[in-house]
Amino acid sequence: MLRRFPVSHRPPSRFLSTAFLSRRPFTTTRSNGNANESSAFKDGASRYKLFVSPFAKVFLGAIFTYQVIYWTWLKLEMDESKYIKNQEVTALEKQARELTGSTQK
Repeated sequence: MLRRFPVSHRPPSRFLSTAFLSRRPFTTTRSNGNANESSAFKDGASRYKLFVSPFAKVFLGAIFTYQVIYWTWLKLEMDESKYIKNQEVTALEKQARELTGSTQK
C-alpha cells in the first residue's frame, strides 16, 4: 500500500556548519553593572507586592458591583418602557373601540 522512497542524505553545506560554530554559547551569569540595578528594582517592587492583592480584589469588586447596578438599572428601564407602551396600546384600543362602536350605531 505505502511505498517507501529512498531517503537521500546530503552532507550539510559548509555555510550551515560554520554558522552553528560561530554562535556564542548561552551564559547564565550577569554583568556586575546590572546586578545593582536589578536588586534595587527588586527591592522597590517588593514594597508594592504587599498591595497588589488587595488592590486587585477592590478593583474587581468595584467592576462587579458596577455591572450588577448597570444591569439592574437597564432591566428597570426596560420594564418601565414596556409598561408605558402597554398603557398607550390599551388607550388606543379603547379609542378604536369607541370610534368603531359609534359608527356602527
